[in-house]
Amino acid sequence: MAQLNIPIPDEQINLAVMEVVKKLDLVPREDLRAYCPPLDDVRKDYFRNHSKQWIRNLIFDRFPETLDVNGGWAVNPSGREPGMRGTYVKFEEMKRWLDKNDDAIDWYERLAGD
Repeated sequence: MAQLNIPIPDEQINLAVMEVVKKLDLVPREDLRAYCPPLDDVRKDYFRNHSKQWIRNLIFDRFPETLDVNGGWAVNPSGREPGMRGTYVKFEEMKRWLDKNDDAIDWYERLAGD
């Protein structure tokens, strides 16, 4: 009988493990607050797989309270800050904000030129 191998991306495994660890309360609270994954790692599950540009234009630009410089959860939202590559999110804060503001986001809106 042939064996079937299905590759699973590391980021999906990491997110799944973190969810289980949190549910079982195995991570100290300080570690959860410090969890800052790259935007790419959360786009599919938390931003309905929208592009980074969509998230920047339709969430970060429209909701300045999401930016870390304003006390929010998006670190380096432009992805171009000196000394830092990419955009990161303060995971727990991002989830709470998205839960609270889901109705204010037009998830079906398209970027200009799409």
